[in-house]
Amino acid sequence: MIETFARVEEEWAQIVQRRDQAAAEEFLAADFLLTSAGGVSTHMPRSDWIASLPSIETGLLEAEIEEARDYGAVAVVKARLRWEARMGERDLTGTYAVTDVFRNDDGRWRPSWRISVRLPES
Repeated sequence: MIETFARVEEEWAQIVQRRDQAAAEEFLAADFLLTSAGGVSTHMPRSDWIASLPSIETGLLEAEIEEARDYGAVAVVKARLRWEARMGERDLTGTYAVTDVFRNDDGRWRPSWRISVRLPES
């Protein structure tokens, strides 16, 4: 199970690194929402997230899956993200604790909700 979501998270990271709005349209669930403390936005719906992609310069984005639970139609993934990025003058670089909620869409896992918290540097 962790391997499955590691691949999905890698696909997502590549979309962000390429700033690929068309791929994001295909990848994200229709009801996707980003809730992020210390990251891009505290409440960002799908359309705004896709629109913001060209303004995010990502040098590195790696996900380490800590746990994944499959509930059939829904899966919840706990991960740590290492992200080196800028959005204009704003530095987004850091480590984030992430909970991703995925929906099974005819056999393909689509992100429906990402909850992320930027961790303090130690």
